[in-house]
Amino acid sequence: MVRLGLLALVGVLALAAYMVYLDVQLRERLDSRQYQLPARVFARPLVLREGMALRPDELMAEFDALSYREKKPLTEPGQWHREGMEFRVWRRDFAHADGREPAAQVTFRLRNDELSNLRDEAGNKIREFRLDAAPIGTLLGGGDDRNPVRFADIPPLLANTLIAVEDQDFLHHFGVSPRGIARAMIANIKAGAVVQGGSTITQQLVKNIFFDHKPSLQRKINEALMAILMELHYEKPYILQEYINEVWLGQQGSRAIYGFGLASEFYFQKPLDTLEPHEMALLVGLAKGASYYNPWRHPKRALERRNTVLEVMKEQGLITAEQYEDYRARPLDVASAGAAAQNPYPAFTERLLEELRPYYSYEELRTAGLRIYTTLSPSVQKLAEDAVSERAEQIEKDRGIQADSLQAATVLLDNNSGNVLAMVGDRRPNYPGFNRALEARRQVGSLIKPAVFLTALERPDQYSLATPIEDAPIRVEGDNGQVWMPSNFGNRSHGPTPLYLALAKSYNQATARLGLDLGLENVRQTIRRLGVQADLPRVPAMLLGAVELTPFEVAGMYQTMANGGEHVEPRTLLAVANADGEQVQRFRRRSNRGVDAVPAYLLRFALEEVMREGTGKSAMRRLPSSVAFAGKTGTTNDYRDSWFAGFSPDVTAVVWLGRDDNERTSLTGATGALTIWAEIMRKLPHRHGRVEPPRGVEYKPVNERGQYMNPEYCEGGTELPFSYETKLEPAPECRGRERFRWFRDLFGDDRDSQDETAPRQEMTPGWGVDPEEEQRQRERERQLQEQLRRDDELQQPGWEDEPLQLPPDEEEEIRQEDLWQQEERRAEEERRLLQERLEEEERRREELRRRDEGDVPVEEAEPWPGGEDQWP
Repeated sequence: MVRLGLLALVGVLALAAYMVYLDVQLRERLDSRQYQLPARVFARPLVLREGMALRPDELMAEFDALSYREKKPLTEPGQWHREGMEFRVWRRDFAHADGREPAAQVTFRLRNDELSNLRDEAGNKIREFRLDAAPIGTLLGGGDDRNPVRFADIPPLLANTLIAVEDQDFLHHFGVSPRGIARAMIANIKAGAVVQGGSTITQQLVKNIFFDHKPSLQRKINEALMAILMELHYEKPYILQEYINEVWLGQQGSRAIYGFGLASEFYFQKPLDTLEPHEMALLVGLAKGASYYNPWRHPKRALERRNTVLEVMKEQGLITAEQYEDYRARPLDVASAGAAAQNPYPAFTERLLEELRPYYSYEELRTAGLRIYTTLSPSVQKLAEDAVSERAEQIEKDRGIQADSLQAATVLLDNNSGNVLAMVGDRRPNYPGFNRALEARRQVGSLIKPAVFLTALERPDQYSLATPIEDAPIRVEGDNGQVWMPSNFGNRSHGPTPLYLALAKSYNQATARLGLDLGLENVRQTIRRLGVQADLPRVPAMLLGAVELTPFEVAGMYQTMANGGEHVEPRTLLAVANADGEQVQRFRRRSNRGVDAVPAYLLRFALEEVMREGTGKSAMRRLPSSVAFAGKTGTTNDYRDSWFAGFSPDVTAVVWLGRDDNERTSLTGATGALTIWAEIMRKLPHRHGRVEPPRGVEYKPVNERGQYMNPEYCEGGTELPFSYETKLEPAPECRGRERFRWFRDLFGDDRDSQDETAPRQEMTPGWGVDPEEEQRQRERERQLQEQLRRDDELQQPGWEDEPLQLPPDEEEEIRQEDLWQQEERRAEEERRLLQERLEEEERRREELRRRDEGDVPVEEAEPWPGGEDQWP
C-alpha cells in the first residue's frame, strides 16, 4: 500500500509538473500570439456630392462592389432602396485613412444623370456624403489568411448557433465535457461509425493552435489538459472569439481561409455582421469539414449540411418554424468562385505593389495586417472589364478573326489627380498572368504625333493651328545609306494642309516634314516633358511612332495633354494604415508643369478635331456631342497594333488591341481599339460644354491658307484658337474698300495694319504691373492723344473748302456727296470711340496700380471688359 501510495504521489507530482509545463506553453503562446495577416486592400470610397454627374448603373455597380443589399424598409447598415429616381442608402461604419465615419443614412435623387437633393437622415441638406470603401482583396497570396473579429462584433445568432451545433455545454463545462463525450460515444455506437465528436469548442481551439490534425492518444490527452488550463486563465467570450477567428473554413489554392470573418467575405462577399440566418448556418456547417462541404464543388452536400444546422437552430429556439421553412427553401446564395478571388484585380494590384515596395517590405505586406487605401473605382473597373471582354469577342466575330486570338489592355486615369481608376491587363480581367497594361511594350504608331505638333505650337511666332504644312512625298537618307520614305494611308498626298487638319487626318508625310523641320531632339524633349521616361530612338521614324511604350506610359502622356500641360504622376496608392486603422502614411499627388497652358490648349483643340472630322469621327455617333472628347488613333506597320488614346474633361483612357505573337490583326486604331474606348467613355459621366481656353488664347476666323478674315469686311472662314503671340497675315479678300483708303489714312485709321490682322499681344504673367507693359501702355496713350489732337484740327473752319475735284456728271456728284457724308459720320463715330478707349485705358491702368499696391483684393476686382482672357 505504501508503495502504491508513493507511486500515486509521484504520478500526481509528475502530472502537476507536466501541467505546469503545459500551462507555461499555453500562456506564452496565447499572450504573445499575433496573427500574421496579409495587407487588405480597399477601393476608393464613392463620395456623393450635390450636383455631381452619376449614372444609375454606375451607382448599382458601386453597391454591388460594397455588397449592399436592396431592401425596403432599411433595417441595418449595408442596405439601400429606390423609389423612382429617389434613393435611400444606409452606409456601414468604416475606418477611412483620415478617420472613422459611423453608420448613417442619406437620401438623394438622380435625374438626368445628376445627383440632387442630398439630405441626411434628419432631412437636412448636406453637400457630400462618403460611403464606405469596398474591399478588393489582399496582397501576396498564399499561406494563412483571416480577418479577425472582436467578440463585440460577432452576431449573437452566429455565436449561439455555433454553440448549439458544436458544443451545447460550452457555457457550463471547464474545458472538457464528460456528457458530450458520452453523447458522442452513444451516437457513434448506434451509427456503427464515427458520426459525432466529443471535443468541446475549447479543445478544438487548442488543437487548432497547438497541434496538427493527426489523431493520437497523446494528442487527445494534451488537448484535454490544455483545454482545462485555458478555461482557468481565460473567459468564455475570449475563448469563443478565438475559436471563431481560428477555425479553418476553406481553401483557395495555397491560400487557407481561417475564421468566420474572412469566410463571410470569401463565400458571400459580405461583412460578418450582415449575414442572414441561412448564410450563417452554412458557415457553421463548414466547420465540420470545409473541403467535404465545399459549396462550389459539392453544392448538394453543402445544402444538406446547411439545412441540418437550420434544424438545430429551430430546435434550440434560435429561429421560428416559419423562418426555418423560409430559409430552408432558399438556395445557397454563395458568390461565384471567381468573385471570391484573393486578388480580383491583378493588373491594378501589380501596379499597387510597385508603388508600395519602396516603403514596405515583403514580410510587412504579407504579415502586418496593413490596410491599403487605393484609387480604384469599382464601377469604372467593371465597365472597363466588360467593354474589353465583350468588344474583343465581337470584333473577332465581325472581322472574321480567329476566336480568342486578340488580346487587349486598358488604363483609365483621372485627369486632375492622376488617380488610376481602372486597369485591365488581359481579356480575362481576373487572370493573374501577363499584365499587358504594364508590361507589353508595343510600337505606338500615330499616338506619338501630338508631340510633334505640340513642339510646333510652342513656337507661336512660326506655327499656329492654321499654318499650312506640306503633305507631299519626303525622302530621308541616313548615314548608313538607308532611305526613309513614309507614305500616307492609301498612298495619297494632300498638298498644303492646315496644321490642325494634318493632325486630325493623321497625315504621315506632313507630320514627318514638320518633325524634321523642328528637329528630332526637340520632339524627343517634348515627349519627355509629356511624362514619358522610356527609351526614345534618335531616328526619323520616331516621328511616326517607332517608339515602344506600354498602355500605362501612354496614359500618363495623354493625361498631361488632357490636364492642360500639367503632368500628374499616375498613382494607385492613397494611404496606408496599420491593422488597427491608425494612419501610417499618406501619399500625395505629385505633379510638374511640362507644357505651357496655351500650346496645350491649342493641341487639345486639334485632338478634338480628330473626333469631329478626323480618324476618330466614327466614335462620335455613340458619344454625347456636348462633351469635349479628344484623342488620337494609332496603327502600326502591317496592322499589328491597334491603339486609341483619348480623354474627356475629366478622364483619360487608353486602349491597346493586338496579338501576343505580334502577328497581323487587320485592324486600324479606328476599327479596333477605338470601338472599345468609345464603349467605355459612352457609359462614364462627363462634364458637358466646351473647355474654357486659358489666358493667352483668342479665337479668330481664318481661310484655308491660314490668313485672318476680318469679320468687319468679310464673312466665312474657320474659327480657330490662336496664341496672343501669333501674328496672322490678313486675307487679301478682307481688306475693305480700298477706294477710300486715303480717307482712313487721313484720320490715321490703322485697321489695315491692326484690325484686319490678328494683333500680337504681349502677356503679363501674374497680377502685378509689368514695367515693360507699363511703358507700352504709355506709348498707346500718347498715340491716342495724338489721334484726338489731329481729329480736333480737322474740325477747324475751312477744312470743308478743300477741293474734292468731283466729276462734272451731276448724278456722280450726288453719289460722291452721299459717300462723303457717310465717311464724315463714320469719322465722328470713330473719334468718339477713340475717346472712350482712352478713358478705358486710363481706368485699367489705375486698377492695375491699385491691385499691385494691394488696395483692391483680387477676388473683388472688377474683371476686364471681354473677360479674363482679354487681359493685356
